[in-house]
Amino acid sequence: MINKEAVKSSSWRSRIVGTATAAALLVAGGAGAIALTAPSASAHDKVTSASARSLTDRVQRLEDIEEIHQLKARYFRFVDEKKHDELIGVFTPKAKITTDGTTFKSPTVFADTIRDLIGAAPTAHSGAMPEIKITGPDTATGIWSMEDMLSFPAGPNAPEGHHGYGCDAARQEAHRQAASHA
Repeated sequence: MINKEAVKSSSWRSRIVGTATAAALLVAGGAGAIALTAPSASAHDKVTSASARSLTDRVQRLEDIEEIHQLKARYFRFVDEKKHDELIGVFTPKAKITTDGTTFKSPTVFADTIRDLIGAAPTAHSGAMPEIKITGPDTATGIWSMEDMLSFPAGPNAPEGHHGYGCDAARQEAHRQAASHA
């Protein structure tokens, strides 16, 4: 009698080996990765430029999304580290930034306002669970769950601190250009 657990284990081993092989071929960049993703065995011999282009487009989309992740992380870090000149660089030069109903005419005006409002006060921003949608060749939309904390040093007339949370929506237009500037 065949042990059902042994059959299950063997099946999982086969899947893991197949997945590892596919990943190795994909990393190597060979045509074998395309053949492994083909729907049937006969397709192995008929890899077309269309399917290669589709794979290339999908990889590019994932790379673009990762660039946006990195861009948003730099944005939060530059605000917290008080790197206002670098903060300007995460935006395209003609970006219009709107937050809390206020529109800033340029990244420089936005960064200067942040600098003037919070000065050297410690801040901590974090963003998680991004939902990013590529909307065009150079555009995307995104929304992050986020949390921020701001504390001012104690003193006479010191402003009250802030602990906020919620969603941070962002439209990153020309994200490839913006990412290359940061």
